[in-house]
Formats: sequence, C-alpha cells, structure tokens
Amino acid sequence: MRQINIFKQMKKITCFLIGMFAMFLWSCEEVKDWHDPTDNVPPGTLSNVTVKNINGGAWIYYSLPLDNDLLGVRAEYAFEEGEEIRSVFSSAFNDSILIEGYVSTNEHPVTLYVIDKSRNESPPVQTTIKPEIPPVELIRNTMKLYPTFGGIYSEWKNEPGTDVAIGLYIKDSIGDYILYDIYYTKAINGTYTFRNMISEEQDLRIEIRDKWEHYATPIDTLMKPLFEEEIHGRDPVTLVGIWQIFGLNDGTGIYRGDISREFFASTGMEFYRIYDGATFQNSTWWVSRPDYPYFPYYFTIDMGRKASYSRLRYWMRSRTPYYSALILASFELWGTNEPKAINIIGDGSQEDNLKYWTQWPEVGGTDEWKNDWVKLADCIIQFPSGADPYTVSSSSILTQEDKDFIAEGFEFDIYTARTSEAFKYLRFVVRALNAPGGNEAAITELKFWGAYAE
Repeated sequence: MRQINIFKQMKKITCFLIGMFAMFLWSCEEVKDWHDPTDNVPPGTLSNVTVKNINGGAWIYYSLPLDNDLLGVRAEYAFEEGEEIRSVFSSAFNDSILIEGYVSTNEHPVTLYVIDKSRNESPPVQTTIKPEIPPVELIRNTMKLYPTFGGIYSEWKNEPGTDVAIGLYIKDSIGDYILYDIYYTKAINGTYTFRNMISEEQDLRIEIRDKWEHYATPIDTLMKPLFEEEIHGRDPVTLVGIWQIFGLNDGTGIYRGDISREFFASTGMEFYRIYDGATFQNSTWWVSRPDYPYFPYYFTIDMGRKASYSRLRYWMRSRTPYYSALILASFELWGTNEPKAINIIGDGSQEDNLKYWTQWPEVGGTDEWKNDWVKLADCIIQFPSGADPYTVSSSSILTQEDKDFIAEGFEFDIYTARTSEAFKYLRFVVRALNAPGGNEAAITELKFWGAYAE
C-alpha cells in the first residue's frame, strides 16, 4: 500500500512539472515586444531659439517640434575654435539646455539637434552665445586673504555655486611654486584656512580651477602666518591629563549649573576621552543635563595653564546616518583667570549661586557671571551647502562637501580682538543642539590652538 501511495505522489508531481513546462513554452510564444517602434524619419527642427548668457556659459531656450517620439535635444560646442567638440543633452521634458565651462567672453557658436527615440537627428539649428565673466574669475575677484594663526585665511563669493578647486602654492628655495594644499568646494559664501604653516614671511600663490581645468588669473602675495601651537589636553610625552572639569572634584560644579560629580561618576563619562586623539569615532564624552532640565547647558574647563587662543575644533560622534548624533550646534565660549568662588556669591547658597552662574528663569538666573568673564567666540555650525544645522535629520540632504565638513570636525575662530589675551578657565554655554527635544550631547574630541602664556 505504501509503495502505491508513493507511486501516485510521483505521478502527480510529474504531471505538475509537465503542465508547468507547457505553460512556459506557451508564454514564450506569446512574449510581446514592448520596444518602441523605430523608423528612419528625422524629427522636426527647433524653433523660437533664445539665449540667456550667464557666467561661463548660457542657457538656451527653444520650442520643440510636435513629433510624438522625441527623446531630447543635443547641443554641440567647443570652448575655442579648433578645440575638442563637446556635447550635452537635455530630455524632451525640458525646454532649455545649459552650456557651461567657458573662460572666454567672446561669441561662440552652438549647434542644436533634436533626437527622436529611433536616434534620428533633425537638421541642425545654430545659435550664438556670449558667456559672461567665468565663475573662476568671479571668485578670484572677490577673494580676500589674511594672515592668521598657523596659516592663511581666505574668503570669497561663488554666486553661481560652481565646483572649484582652490590651491595654495608656496615658492621654494629655487623659486618654483610647490603645491601646499588644495580645497574643493562649491559653497556660495566660501571660507577656508590653510593651516600648519610656519611663522615666517613667504611667497604665496593662489590658483582657482574649475572642473574643466580652466584657471583664473593667479593671486600672488607675500604673507607671514602668525605663530600658533596646539594647546594640549594631555602631556604629549607622559599622556597625563592636563585639562579638568572645573568644580567636579570638589563638588562645586553643581552650584554653577555644571554637571555634578555624582552624575559624572554614575554614568562613567570619562573626561579624558575629549582629548585622547580619537576624532570622529565613538570614543565619546557625554554632555548631559540630568541635574537641571534647562537650557542653556553650561560646563567649565580648567585648562591647567594660561594660554591665548586662536581657534577650536570639535568632533561629533561617528554615526550612520551622518549628523544623527546629538551635538553642540550653537554655543558661546568665555574665558577668565579668576572665577568667583561659590562661598562669596550672595549667602553662598546653591540658590544664590545658580542666580549668578546661569540665566535659567526657573531659578531666577541672571547670567551675571558674564560681567566678570570675557567672551571669546560665538560658535554656530554652518554647512557648506547652506543646510539648516537644526533641522537636518537625514544624511540624504547633505552634500559630499557637508559630509567631509562633519568628518573633519567643526572649527571656529576666536574673536581677533581676544587672541592676544591669555586665560586659564574656559566656560561653554550650549545654546542649542542639532535637534529639538534632546537632553544630552556627545563630544568625541576637542582641540584648541593658540600660544601658551607661560
């Protein structure tokens, strides 16, 4: 009986497979050709062709013919007569095509063809463009250079938003310019500081290049970068920590609205991570507000030694997607050498100290401490693309330049008027995080540069 059942089952399976094979053969015979029909009939020509000249090129506008199988429009052109013929394409859903990449402001011919889905071409239509000043020259004409600590600071306007490379060259001992650094950008309001330069007068050249290998007129200058060194958080030799959270060990931080010793110990937030050299990683120190649920956040660092400061940079926690970790999006930096002791403020109570050391309405805060400190910087994240640092919730809207900007750390300059003053204590006032509703922020690494005062 069991053998009969197995035989019946095998017979059913065989019949099923034969049926499936038959259906496959039938379906193959019935396959429909979904390709568009082809022909040898060229499409009609463009009409109503007009030109809007722009920096380095032109927009060409037109009316398409009425053919129902149009693919698009191809433009052929050369930057100069006798040079390589280039082409760009615009689909039939558009009524214009962009020509760009010129450095000459002379008149240039452009030939336009309509292309249909059979790859037939219409008779050519020729027009003439007269590009305006090329973007690389626009940038060159707006560029300003200043000596700064450890380098040269540059700023410029790039209204067209063109992709460019800005290179700094330094003249060597035999008079040749050698590439020192290069910066790629398309930011409209661009800034960049060429760093790690020695403090001596140097022959410099700035070259601005677009993606077509066209160069602006070079900028030659003679400049002397200001002396700068890193202000270390730990001894470079012994690796012993120098920076400390002010008021943490003696428990007075909570009187200033800073993080309490008890909370710090309970979370294991090792402060040394802020200067352990691990940038844009997960070696993180957390800045949290469990003691007081109010903004702004405050924390104060005893830097161990007096120093004047030129700039600072901090890195966020490395996460996917980019910019998804809570961080300091807007903060102030203040300095002093003589912070008031908590026992001389009011009656010395925590209540009176919080009034002096904070601006929190919940405790009657006045931020009176600011009258005794010096403001060193306002620090607000600004993406190269112009993306809003408070609403970015997905890396999909960040450009590659934005992502590089994040990975390299957020850098801020100290007010020029304060770079010659030396301070031992630095106080952070965290105005906003990069997303609403958060009660903590993460700093992976913090660095300062300037010069020691002693």
